[in-house]
Amino acid sequence: MSPKQKNDPNAEMPVAVRASASWERRTRWPKTRYRHIQWDARFRDGREEFGVKIDQVLQGWRYPADAWCVRAGAERECPEEGIGLWVDYPYGQPL
Repeated sequence: MSPKQKNDPNAEMPVAVRASASWERRTRWPKTRYRHIQWDARFRDGREEFGVKIDQVLQGWRYPADAWCVRAGAERECPEEGIGLWVDYPYGQPL
């Protein structure tokens, strides 16, 4: 069960997270690009959710250190463009 509200204390925590990156152009400055990262989460029952809000899923307001480690680990394992490896929660080590 993913969080229904922003600060749902009973939300299920993921067991793994991954990042996928793509390059997009800015609308105001079309000659510049920025790296857009999309997050996926895998839960204990094997369910995978794509395009999740990472701070809500990892409950960054309750566990800021765990959320930071997982997010940094997923970004580290993500290539410049494409889908990265799954990293575990709460350590951010690749699976």
